[in-house]
Amino acid sequence: MERLFRDSARRAKSRTGEGEEVSMIQRIALAALVALIAGCAESGTSPSLPQAAASAVNAHATETVLYSFTGGTDGGGPNGALVLDSSGDVFGTTHFGGNDLCGGSVGGGCGVVFELSPNKSGSWSETPLYTFDDGADGGFPNAGIILDKHGNVFGTASTGGSTQCSIGCGVVYELSKTSGWTESVLHTFVQSDGEFPNAVLLPSASGTLYSTTWYGGSSGNGTVFSLTPAAGVIADRTGNLYGTTYKYDGDNDGVAYELQKKSGWKDRALYTFASNAGGENPYAGLVMTAKGKFYGTAIESGPDDGGVAYQLVRVKGNEWKETVLHAFGATGDGNAPYGRLVADKSGDLFGTTVFGGEYNGGIVYELSPARGGQWKERILYSFTGGAEANTPTAR
Repeated sequence: MERLFRDSARRAKSRTGEGEEVSMIQRIALAALVALIAGCAESGTSPSLPQAAASAVNAHATETVLYSFTGGTDGGGPNGALVLDSSGDVFGTTHFGGNDLCGGSVGGGCGVVFELSPNKSGSWSETPLYTFDDGADGGFPNAGIILDKHGNVFGTASTGGSTQCSIGCGVVYELSKTSGWTESVLHTFVQSDGEFPNAVLLPSASGTLYSTTWYGGSSGNGTVFSLTPAAGVIADRTGNLYGTTYKYDGDNDGVAYELQKKSGWKDRALYTFASNAGGENPYAGLVMTAKGKFYGTAIESGPDDGGVAYQLVRVKGNEWKETVLHAFGATGDGNAPYGRLVADKSGDLFGTTVFGGEYNGGIVYELSPARGGQWKERILYSFTGGAEANTPTAR
């Protein structure tokens, strides 16, 4: 303590000038500091601590170690929050471990996504679900993961992906469980939109994912970002997925497809669009309003050459039939329905077009079922192309 006092006094002298005495106020302050430190260091007593703090120090909790990482193929350095599924299994990430050849000259692995499952004996078993290679797949995850209702895993990896950053700008990924676990990169950062994603994802009810990056963006100091599915897919109650493709093979004009979830994923085309009255190039995804019925839009062709809104119905076996609900392109009507349809509880459909309408700035429209299986369009709003903006293209 005397040495601490001498060092503090010497620093105070150097600040006041060579040969000056430390003022009385400085001496009192230094003495008070030393007394405080001495009081905290006294064995068995803590006169300088408030009683509430002393009580908190004496509080106890019971810890149970569920699993100790080895730093090998099981991962090492868990660094994010844990998530539990409905069966009580625990999911998380480790910053290193996994593939020991990953990590440059240092090695040690680039991280894993893991699952912990309770055993009947009371112990826990760890299973690595995915091992990062710090390439296009990402590496060194620092945040935890989230689960969707089907048990798919979503998360961020802080490095890897684009080579526009020296160690990669990071990715947002999804792990889907089929016969094993398969990674899909949902987004690769390129520095201008963010770099080093280091936080857990926040999902919205519509499927949009939100989070942040440490670096990147216009100032280089990080971004807040959202990821919205492009055309996206929808799922039925058994987990099968349905969506559309804009082009099929360069000659055909898009398909509506199904991904059946069995031991693996099986792709099946439900309907192939052609350059005719049924429209072509379905830019947005599908809407399912009743079992066996899908609704969507195609942005080109159709009776008035402005695209169509359509219905797909299974007629027998694997055969599906398209019915055009409304043809866009007539004078005053919308043109090029890029926007995804949404349905209300009554079965009415709502959407947008990029062009057409009173000012050729696009429209918001409603389609309602009428008698005889027909559908009636009502234009809710025509964009002017002014300060309100135009060309609505939400997907």
